Amino acid sequence: MNESPVVVLLDPLRPHVFPLAALPFLSGALDIDADVPESVRSALPTPTPGATVTVMMDTPGQRIESLFVSGVRVIRAEPVHGDRLVEAASIMDRLWNRGGWESTQTHESLSVYLVEETYEVLDAIRSDDESDLREELGDLLLQVLFHSRIAQSRGVFELDDVAGALITKLVHRSPHLSTSGLVDIDEQERAWEALKALEKARRSAMDGIAESQPAGHLAEKFVSRALRAGFPEELVPADLLDMLADHRELEARLRAEAEKFAADVRVAESRISAGRNHSDGQVGPPTNAEQWFAAWENCDRT
Repeated sequence: MNESPVVVLLDPLRPHVFPLAALPFLSGALDIDADVPESVRSALPTPTPGATVTVMMDTPGQRIESLFVSGVRVIRAEPVHGDRLVEAASIMDRLWNRGGWESTQTHESLSVYLVEETYEVLDAIRSDDESDLREELGDLLLQVLFHSRIAQSRGVFELDDVAGALITKLVHRSPHLSTSGLVDIDEQERAWEALKALEKARRSAMDGIAESQPAGHLAEKFVSRALRAGFPEELVPADLLDMLADHRELEARLRAEAEKFAADVRVAESRISAGRNHSDGQVGPPTNAEQWFAAWENCDRT
């Protein structure tokens, strides 16, 4: 049909799906690359080495890049938004199936990482560093993939079920998705809360609050939720309000002391490193207690 060379690139994530533009070229002689999965090869005509139409996998590398500068007609599928999420899930499966550290983890053993990664996302937001935020969101996404894979191994649910539950929630609570034009934000928020309340059907304003959060945040949430439900502010126990005020003050003092300690450690590390560079040419962190004591004595910790 066409004597000019044609290369059909198959998406590694969905090799059985061919670009529509490639269909007219698939009924004749084909040169099928060795990397094409057997299940795909068996559905195509018998390979003809040297044919002008080549079918190969669209994998990153110099070979693929050279096609676009060689004058060959290249037909590839348009990327699907979210493809890298599919790839990330595939890598998580591979890690799990290798039986290494990943396969020994549980929801409980990973819980500390989930909290740490969440705080690191918050730090990135507060630093206004978009590049750092991208990386930290990736680490948080790993937690979602990991917990989903653990549940899958137990036959409880898998990543698609997690995504499906989210899709159902978003669609149900966002009736404006079926309308056109701009959205009234206040109306959107009211609809979201009303539909959320209808879904949850909670018997108490105290239901649905994450009780694993730190005590100060938990108390703040209980009080604010009660007040939103119409609970009179004067009925909130004075002792609870006093403890909350004390907690906020202690939190601020503890944070200041912790940050001062971290700053002093960095100063001590710098002094030890500088001393080692001048004395023996060695670099790196402190290696023994004597170095720490000597450097720490000179820190201004007032």
